Formats: sequence, C-alpha cells, structure tokens
Amino acid sequence: MIKVFDLLNGARMTAAYAEDCLAHGVEAVHITLNNYRGINPVPDLRHALNELAAYRAHLQTLSSVVHIVENAADFERARRAGKLGIVLGYQNVPGVERDLTLMELFHALGVRVVQVAHNIRNLYADGCAEPADAGLSSLGRELVAVLNELGMVIDLSHVGDRSGLDVLAASKQPVAVTHANAYALCPNARNKSDALLDALKSNGGVIGVTYLPPLVRMPGETPGMQDVVAHIRYVVERLGVAHVGIGSDFITGQPAERYQEFMRKPEVYGTWPWRYPIDDLAAQQNMLAGLADLGLSRADIQAVARDNFLRLFQTVMAGMPSAA
Repeated sequence: MIKVFDLLNGARMTAAYAEDCLAHGVEAVHITLNNYRGINPVPDLRHALNELAAYRAHLQTLSSVVHIVENAADFERARRAGKLGIVLGYQNVPGVERDLTLMELFHALGVRVVQVAHNIRNLYADGCAEPADAGLSSLGRELVAVLNELGMVIDLSHVGDRSGLDVLAASKQPVAVTHANAYALCPNARNKSDALLDALKSNGGVIGVTYLPPLVRMPGETPGMQDVVAHIRYVVERLGVAHVGIGSDFITGQPAERYQEFMRKPEVYGTWPWRYPIDDLAAQQNMLAGLADLGLSRADIQAVARDNFLRLFQTVMAGMPSAA
C-alpha cells in the first residue's frame, strides 16, 4: 500500500475516520484549525485561540488513534504507535495583527503551518482574489522571518501570485502550497502560475495537488480522476518529482451548510454539491497506484504521496528552538 501524508484534509475527524485513514495508507494529515467548528477565513485572535483549544481537546478524546505532530520525530512516533499524525495549521494568520511575538504562543501550542493570506488582503499579503495582486507588506516580510525562525511551515495555497513570489524570494526555508493545482490546466484564481511553480522549485518547496473540483477543472465542468492525474503529470514534468505532493481537501462527514459562504463565489468555488473526482480514501490509493502509467517508479509515487512533504516538514522543523 502507498503511504500518504495528506497536506490538507478537511474531513470531520472522528475515531472511525482516523482508523479509515490508517487502513488506507494515510499516515499523517494537516488540518485547518480556523475551519474546525465552522469556516472562518479571517480568524481574529479570540477565535483562533478558541478553535485551537477546542480542537486540541477534541484530539485528546481521540488519543488512542491520533498523535499531534510537533516535531520531526513525531511522524515516526505516530507511525510506530499505529496512530494518525495530525499537523495543526491555519489558513490565514491567526489574529496576531502586528504583534508577531504572539506567533511564539501558537508555536508552543503545537501550530506548525500558517498561510500568509486567504483569498483577500490582510496586513501581510494579498490573497488570490485581490485584483490588485500586491506583494508582501513590510510586516509580511517580518512574518516570513518569524515563521522561518520558529520552524513553522509557510503555506501559499490561497495567496496571490505576487505575494507568493515575494514569500518564495524571502523565505530561508522551503515553502508549501498545501492544496492547489496548475493554473495552466485550470485557470482558477486559486491555482498557481508557472512563474510561482518555478519559484517554488527554486525554493525547494512542494505543491500538494488537490481534488477540490473547481481547482481540477473550471466551475461548470465535471472533473474525473484523469484530470487530477493531468495536474500531477504537469507539475512533475515542470518541477520534477521531488516538488510534488498531495493535498486532497477531502470534506468527508462535513455538513453542507459549512460551505454556503463559498458558494457566493461560483467563479472560484463552483456550485454545490461538489463532485470530487477522487471521492474517498480507496479511490486515492487507486489514483496513486495508477501514476505508474506516467512512467513513475514505485519510489517516485511514494515521494509524491508522502516523502516530499515529509522531507519539507523535517527540514523546516529542524530550525525549531531547542526548547520545543
């Protein structure tokens, strides 16, 4: 079975789902804290801390099947214990505003991924839906340095093109695009330009190809598994196998009402219900096995499914303070 580190999984995390992940080769997932009890793309400090506290308490009830990943060795600890590794992250900066020293608190509480903007403009950068497509602010450049120093992975999934390029130029650590696809194949604002993909390769980063339908094919079109494979083929051929991973964006078990806000932007998110081209964990294994048809070796497929993002996290976490 191919082992998977899923760089964005939005499924409702229950003991049954964690066990299903493990049964289908998934060893670790990254989850979004600001989307735990309801989607909030712009979390203020109170919301960010409340959701972090609530999710950590929830995971404590699942401690027999999950393990929070706080350092590089935790991936192996979780694997040896037969538990699902959980990486905590935010799909925006979690409400610290100009006081970047507060990021130390979030680090101490186990947060290991931070997205510098989500669709719209914040104090640090432009999101992908901002027509001005401005770059990083001066505070944003400070944020990049702080996240590098703390050993927290920077995510560019919903970040605007110019801001993303600025992050890649400024970061001293490899950067992730946890869940997005190639703009050249699907010209959705959420997807990544060739220029950004090339810069990601130069930075040593990794992109997680996603199954979210409007990012696989444009809204109004019905994607199939072959369309996901086409995105994988494109980024592998452009960047090389070492810079490609998986970020499913699964929403298994989540109620439909969570996504009504997204449906107000059909040009980006399409219409409900989403029809995933890869709709469950078994189908994911089938898709990954089929990558051999692209000429990828077993080692190459394993790199895409797990090892590339594992390498990135181990590299970034190696810069964590010794007290962590």
